[in-house]
Amino acid sequence: MTALTKRSTEFVSQWSMGITSWASSIEIYKKSFEEVLKVIPDAASWRILLEYEIPRLGKRIDAVVLAHELIFVIEYKYERSNYELADMRQAEDYSLDLSDFHLESRNKIIIPILLASKAAPFENISQIKVDGITSCQRANRNTLSKIVIDNYNTYHSNISEIIDGYEWENSEYHPTPTIVQAARALFAGQKVEAITKSHAGATNLKVTTKYLIEKINIAKAENKKMVCFVTGVPGAGKTLVGLNIIHEKEKFGGDDFNTAYFSGNGPLIKVLRESLARDNYNTKLRQHANQSSTIRPTKEESHHEVQTKIQNLHTFIKDGIRRDTPPTERIVVFDEAQRCWTAQHFYNKGKQNANRDTKNTPVVEKSEAELLFEFMNRHESWSVIIALVGGGQEINTGEAGIAEWGNALKKFPNWEIHISPQLLTGDSTTAGKTLFTEIPSHHAVYKNDDLHLKVSQRSFRASNLNEWVNAIIDNEPVKALNLAESIRQVYPLKITRDIDTAKFWLKSQILGTKRIGLVASSGALRLRPYGINVKESIDEANWFLNDEKDVRSSYYLEIVATEFAVQGLELDWMGVCWDADLRREDGHWGFKDFSGTKWNQVSKQDAQQFLLNTYRVLLTRAREGMVIFVPLGDVQDETRQPSFYDPIYKYLKSCGLEDI
Repeated sequence: MTALTKRSTEFVSQWSMGITSWASSIEIYKKSFEEVLKVIPDAASWRILLEYEIPRLGKRIDAVVLAHELIFVIEYKYERSNYELADMRQAEDYSLDLSDFHLESRNKIIIPILLASKAAPFENISQIKVDGITSCQRANRNTLSKIVIDNYNTYHSNISEIIDGYEWENSEYHPTPTIVQAARALFAGQKVEAITKSHAGATNLKVTTKYLIEKINIAKAENKKMVCFVTGVPGAGKTLVGLNIIHEKEKFGGDDFNTAYFSGNGPLIKVLRESLARDNYNTKLRQHANQSSTIRPTKEESHHEVQTKIQNLHTFIKDGIRRDTPPTERIVVFDEAQRCWTAQHFYNKGKQNANRDTKNTPVVEKSEAELLFEFMNRHESWSVIIALVGGGQEINTGEAGIAEWGNALKKFPNWEIHISPQLLTGDSTTAGKTLFTEIPSHHAVYKNDDLHLKVSQRSFRASNLNEWVNAIIDNEPVKALNLAESIRQVYPLKITRDIDTAKFWLKSQILGTKRIGLVASSGALRLRPYGINVKESIDEANWFLNDEKDVRSSYYLEIVATEFAVQGLELDWMGVCWDADLRREDGHWGFKDFSGTKWNQVSKQDAQQFLLNTYRVLLTRAREGMVIFVPLGDVQDETRQPSFYDPIYKYLKSCGLEDI
């Protein structure tokens, strides 16, 4: 067996338990693998790597054993006397990272092991669960060798496929983190290229970021006012591009005061802030313990620090209305720009809030897009707006859509415009919407492919998932079926008429920290008989961030999230609960709203579009697979007739979904 190696020479200084824990693990590994060699002489050619770093959030695997064509992943817990679920999930999560994103680990059987040195012996049952990853094996200092031997004998089959240790250790690593994981990594100091995968022929996040930074530097050097519109498929990483610009500020001389990320998406802001605040607080606690400081950090301090970095768009606008001076920020990133409010909606909101507005914010009738340009135009020299644009994502009354930005720009001819071709011509990623009906002659307009993100980072298993969802929404079942045939090979597309079946299937997908959850339309009021109450309040931070032991988390499948809670966020495995608000009528979509005791026809075109967009959002939240629940209905309930639901089920089946 080759000598024990370590991936980094700096690991000792990073471990609070230091040499004691390290020496303990070395002792166990030496003793265990001496026993393995007695039974499996060929194990002399195995390779062991200690503290193997995986570049997502700076994680390190305690030990990786390359056993011919098999991979053992060991999570060591020093002096631990029991097998904690969280520790098992950690070992599984490392295994999933390797399986999904480490190229030399693709299609290999991976065996996660939790090594709790002082725990009692455990009778393990080993079976492959997901993508060649087995159930987590529980070992102590005396049983590790037996577990390795048993699993090797069970799964070893072809020594001709032996893993090359050098190639494996130097393999490319292409992670696709969730937006929460990515934000945490950026705030922890990692670069965007270290936490995202690349795709041949696709405009990646690094290229888009580079283009934007170049334009910021030009605007600064030439005293220009510039707006850049970034488009992309759902989950392509538009939010990540925005956050990355804020964290690459040293490349354009920015600082914490003249750059800011804004979003009007309240749940996204809440989840990102809470996640980053938790990281910030835990980091300060560790620093406090190491420095023996008498001043203990507080959660409130951490929340305040994060608040200044990720801001709410509506608060920024109200502040701008109350003053006539330029904002502190010269470079602003506005996420989900298509969701800006119309002038009428902004005026109505101002009137509604006037009585309880202690700062007496003036009530104006201007769109949010116009106000943003007005505020940033106050700078005498240069300023830059970066607008991140999604397609078909408008789900609220009063959301103006991207065309409102074009209308607003007509009043500010001094602004230079950089735009992706998709926003000039319209395509599926912009839901056919364009910035202008015709390009204004008094503007300098530059189009560039680098401003469009073509490949979804969210559904990394199926890059054409967005196209499949659009085909369903656009009433193109044949196209959807053709797309589904390839998608299903890597991304399960399931359907069921039973909610308990859907929940059981989702729970069977839990491995590591993969998240599951149920979502439904905010208008799905007749799902209540199935235990799905869309009117129940939800704390998005707890739902998205808390672990599977917390009844408030998505894992419990008790609290359903609506489109308003999940837009801009994602889960790994999703259950979409479909009600009769969007139903099939004579081969087309029928639009309904439940009020009182009956369903009513939705006749306004914009309300119909909001409903289509609602289901578009719900169907594009899952990273790895989904199941759709369509109720059977009840002939004795006029509000839940089977005739409402059966055509929905048949249509979705024709689009390629498979029964569980």
